[in-house]
Amino acid sequence: MTAFRRALPWWAALPAAAAGGFLLDVASPGLAWWPAVFPAVALICASVWNQRARFGALAGLVAGAAFWMPHISWLTLYLGPVPWLGLCGMMLVWYVLFGAGAAFVTRALGAGGGRGRQGRTVAQALVVAGLWVLREQLQGWWPYDGFPWGRVAHVLADSPLAQSVSWVGFAGLSGLVVFACALPVAFAFISRGRGLRGAGRGRRDWSGLAASEASRMESASPTRPPQTGLVLGGSLALIVILALVPAFRLPETGTLRVAAVQGNSKSAIFDDRESGEVLDDHVDATLDLLDGLEARGERVDLIVWPENSAEFEVRSNRLAERRIENLARRAGAPIAVGTVLENPDGSYTNSSLVFDGDGLTELRYDKRYPVPFAEYMPNRDFFHALAPDLVDLVQLEYSKGRLPAATDIDTPAGVVRSGIAICFDIIFDEHAVAMVDGGAQVILGQTNNADFGRTDESAQQLAIARLRAVETGRALVNISTVGTSAIVAPGGRDLAAIEPHTAGSMVAEIPLVEGRTPALAVGAAVAGAWMALGGAGLLAAVGVRAARRERSGR
Repeated sequence: MTAFRRALPWWAALPAAAAGGFLLDVASPGLAWWPAVFPAVALICASVWNQRARFGALAGLVAGAAFWMPHISWLTLYLGPVPWLGLCGMMLVWYVLFGAGAAFVTRALGAGGGRGRQGRTVAQALVVAGLWVLREQLQGWWPYDGFPWGRVAHVLADSPLAQSVSWVGFAGLSGLVVFACALPVAFAFISRGRGLRGAGRGRRDWSGLAASEASRMESASPTRPPQTGLVLGGSLALIVILALVPAFRLPETGTLRVAAVQGNSKSAIFDDRESGEVLDDHVDATLDLLDGLEARGERVDLIVWPENSAEFEVRSNRLAERRIENLARRAGAPIAVGTVLENPDGSYTNSSLVFDGDGLTELRYDKRYPVPFAEYMPNRDFFHALAPDLVDLVQLEYSKGRLPAATDIDTPAGVVRSGIAICFDIIFDEHAVAMVDGGAQVILGQTNNADFGRTDESAQQLAIARLRAVETGRALVNISTVGTSAIVAPGGRDLAAIEPHTAGSMVAEIPLVEGRTPALAVGAAVAGAWMALGGAGLLAAVGVRAARRERSGR
């Protein structure tokens, strides 16, 4: 008996792809209906399964558009449709390649019947999961350092499965969830009937076709093949295991009482404001914080302000320096602030500085991943020819930070090794590794989300930050100029939060830890294994296709 490589007809495959992409966005913040990720991934996989590569590319395009266009629609709020369409277009390229690759692999590896059919079916699901991870990793690397956003793992930040990311990392969690969804899809496409190969080539033998179809219908009894229950049970068991695994706990070396201040500033690019207003807002919110602490007889060890909170070149503004210095002296604790600094070569850095009661310290961190088309303009001449008005909006050229990702901050609780991530730094796996390898005991995430208003962007970023806390096993202070702001425990639970778009502060006592979680120790290897599996599957499919053509040519 020969297995027929069934595939969904186009009129079912394309709606399935669109529904899958849409559900993947529904599963993401702000709606955050995370269980929708399972049917989302299954539908996307089903839409490309056993298809020809060209149709798989089309299905990938449809799925990618249904996901990315609503998912990052927040880009249009201030910048209009051009950057949104450009970024969506780049992300769709990766979805198209995934769709073509998954279709090619499943069609090639699913051919044939007899012994080993179940094994090949499992291999199909593994390879498709590997290709999915490969797509996520590549989009996070290229072009312009990539955009590691919208990963399957991100959707699960508020789910019970989030704890497992401390063991397998972001890529590992994405791969396992996609495999759990792809496996039932793979077995659903197994046919026990005689293949209909050749029925569509040349002149059709209608009698043979009818007999073959009758044979297929006879063998396709109402009772599912006996392995179906095992497959569904296996996928469910994998998901349950991921949900039940507790977060890996690192040894604590102490605690830190930290405060963070949200000024609710007019800090978007095109906000109508006077110079100094953003600083004023954060000074006022900090004064309110200190008044409250003193009234309760409490103190804090560290105060964190968000990205850009001290505005432009605070080192050259003696009045601004004195105001922050006085706040630090009154608090008896250092204050980490965000500012833009000008370099001797005329470039700029998006930076974090630390003030104490004696003034500006030598501690500094520069953002390692400035945002292309916002903080710098890559290939300026080329893009200026395409959209001169938009390119001219990007006046400053921010350079990539080269300073260590972790620095020592002297606090009343002792010297605390702090990892610092400014805005989108937090979404890059490599930066998480750099902070932990630098000895970070806690992570300070300073961000400015004002450019995205009340859209889902800040909730999506906080979800990634929350998952990063679990992955690294460290408490994380995510503080924004306007929200969403929260202090996150190493297990992903919010210890404190500030209502978005309100001025305020939050205080929490957080653990200081040392060491590396399994995710940080082997996460890169896990990601590499998934990618290698996807690549090896593609090569195997090419070999199978070549061998089949050679046999048919004899």
